[in-house]
Amino acid sequence: MANLMNEVSRHLNDNVIMQLSKQLGAQDPNQVKRAAQGISELLLNAISNNANNSQSGGGLFGAIQKDHDGGILGDLMNVLGGQKQVQNTSTMNGTGIVNHLLGKRQLEAAQVIQQMSGLDIFKSGVLMQLIAPVVMGVVGQKQKSNGLDLGGLAKVLMGGVQQQQQQQGGSQGGGLGAVFGKLLDMDGDGNMMDDLLNIGMKMLKK
Repeated sequence: MANLMNEVSRHLNDNVIMQLSKQLGAQDPNQVKRAAQGISELLLNAISNNANNSQSGGGLFGAIQKDHDGGILGDLMNVLGGQKQVQNTSTMNGTGIVNHLLGKRQLEAAQVIQQMSGLDIFKSGVLMQLIAPVVMGVVGQKQKSNGLDLGGLAKVLMGGVQQQQQQQGGSQGGGLGAVFGKLLDMDGDGNMMDDLLNIGMKMLKK
């Protein structure tokens, strides 16, 4: 199976990155591109963890089948820009996706993305919510096109995560995958980041 990270990167091309930069009010698209790559890897790690967990895997798989078939990927620019409305509102509910995958670890995640990309922590957090439906769409498209059950999807996800870590290993002290792995193992103790990000998303939608 092709690495899912490569698929996500293909859809988050330079035109999409430029559009996201404008939506965020970011001056440097290169920062947004680096942040988008880090966020995509982080979310794929989180999805992989969920899929390999007997308690959360079923819920994740159900959400993928119901809400994320990859349909948004065919006209991503217009979907992200708001020119094209998606019938199923859950498909584009980035806030809900990130809350489910990261919970109270969103602040720590945004801090890691800020450090690796230079994009400020607030914009990093909002970008996470904008990109989450894209990542889920890629995963859902893979599941649908290959007729994968939960076990098959978990294997694809885990294989992609391991491949990414092997490619990165050494030059970054074990790679970003190792950093994200530690982040995802942390217990969240609650913070104000959720409210700040929700305010930011409402501002972008005006």
